[in-house]
Amino acid sequence: MQSTSKRISFALIGFGRFGKHHANILNHHPNVTVDAICETDPVALQQAKNEFPDANIYKEPFNMLQEIDVEAVTVVSPEDTHAEIVLAALNSGLHVFCEKPLATKLSDARNLAKIAPERELKLRVGYILRYEPRHRVLKQQIVAGKLGAIGKIRAKRDISRSWFEAYGHRVHSAYETLIHDVDLVLWLSQQRCKSVSAWGGYLLGYDVPETLVMVLEMESGTICVLESSWLVPRGAPANIFGWEDSSDSGKGVVEASLEVIGTKGSSYLKTYEPSLLINDDTGSYCPDLAFWPQIEGRTVGALREEIWDFVQELLGENHAKVDSLEDAVHVQEICEAAIESEKSGKKINII
Repeated sequence: MQSTSKRISFALIGFGRFGKHHANILNHHPNVTVDAICETDPVALQQAKNEFPDANIYKEPFNMLQEIDVEAVTVVSPEDTHAEIVLAALNSGLHVFCEKPLATKLSDARNLAKIAPERELKLRVGYILRYEPRHRVLKQQIVAGKLGAIGKIRAKRDISRSWFEAYGHRVHSAYETLIHDVDLVLWLSQQRCKSVSAWGGYLLGYDVPETLVMVLEMESGTICVLESSWLVPRGAPANIFGWEDSSDSGKGVVEASLEVIGTKGSSYLKTYEPSLLINDDTGSYCPDLAFWPQIEGRTVGALREEIWDFVQELLGENHAKVDSLEDAVHVQEICEAAIESEKSGKKINII
């Protein structure tokens, strides 16, 4: 609970599968009002009207940004729209929280990261793992020297094939999945990336790879191996719900893990810990309890920590200070190098 009586007015762009969580979190913050929502899908737009009767509802984001009188906006639209919308929001004098990635072109990301501080506006990119307690404890252990010098970081992320066919193919998988792990590498190692090598698989016949392996060479010698695939079959015990609008497509799997190996010690973190198993007539599933679980109608977990921390900063209160716009741009550099490497078959040097 905040001690200040100040209130921050927010607009939300995107009331889809993840935007609904943003709206719920903002709506339950004692110092926030959700005054405007933009959504292009007619079904989701009607849901926004029903759930936020006092908010102004728009179908087009750029008209909304010209008309509204708010202080901040969260951008939860498709990835390839982020850069243009964030630019328009900054040009309107608004603080911005943007879900990852900041852009799908490096030049756009660099431009946005330059504009925001010039205009004294806050710009955050949604890298949720920095706000999850186990990852934060691991970071503390690394900073304290418990693992020694970091020799290798290995991250794996396997995801439901049905999600790739539904939406995952719309951008390169470096931006859709492994981008979270690239950000973790920067945060945990506190190193810049020297070079990237990447390989992709195209067994499902889309223009972007459903399987991707990246090897990052860091400036102080750490080697990072990042792997992802969108091939988990239907029938695997689900751990994510509500990812799409219907209950059938909304159930799926993110099977992810992280290993950090140093000269003095090592760690292993299973990202979606299956600590709760439920069996019913639909099958067995392990609901996520860490990132955005809904309890009694409220979205909680790391996503709430992340968004509320952004509000804390806007209120001028103490906040976590784990976000990094500089890292967000370097993430884009790495992902763009990975895409180039995957297409050319060559190692790409960054620094």
